[in-house]
Amino acid sequence: MSNLRPPPVYKVIVVQLVATVFIAAISLLVSSTVTAYSILVGGLISAIPNCYFTFYAFRFQGARNTGKVVQSFIKGELGKIAITILLFALSFSLITNLNELALILTFVATQFLGVVISGLIDYRPSSNKT
Repeated sequence: MSNLRPPPVYKVIVVQLVATVFIAAISLLVSSTVTAYSILVGGLISAIPNCYFTFYAFRFQGARNTGKVVQSFIKGELGKIAITILLFALSFSLITNLNELALILTFVATQFLGVVISGLIDYRPSSNKT
């Protein structure tokens, strides 16, 4: 029996989403609705592709699946990049009243937050207490 478990990377996405909603809510109180939904869209442009990557990249584990692990990480990252580009293109073309600076700054801040939280996650295998 293996004591390996998938890393808890979903925590990164949860923190990104919570931070995005919190900042958007604060912005709604102190600024305009345009800035608030621009912040929300920027955070979602960061978090949604990360969800795809997390789902796709961590489907396989173990030494016997090394090739599948590598392939799923590559496909997950390429999909993440494609989804990010698509979401940026859709937001800039479909949302007429948009605070572009707030959107881009929130995207960058959410990405940075994801990197920081990834560094704080405990990736050690669970102890086998049998």
